[in-house]
Amino acid sequence: MIASVAVGVGSAAFLYLLWSASAPEAAMMKAPGAAGYVISRAAFLANPQLYFHLLRTVGAKAAAAAFAVAA
Repeated sequence: MIASVAVGVGSAAFLYLLWSASAPEAAMMKAPGAAGYVISRAAFLANPQLYFHLLRTVGAKAAAAAFAVAA
């Protein structure tokens, strides 16, 4: 019984470490009005007016690039 608990705890710890290593650093969202692009949710929420201004004036690709998270 103790061995099975130890294996369960070890497996849970391994899965937690594996998940946290592959988890994205920032939340992403689909870019509104720009099909196929993904942008940073935090950047968009900080200044949605700028995003939509860029979308109208310079296009979807440039607006999405301006709100993308640097890798």
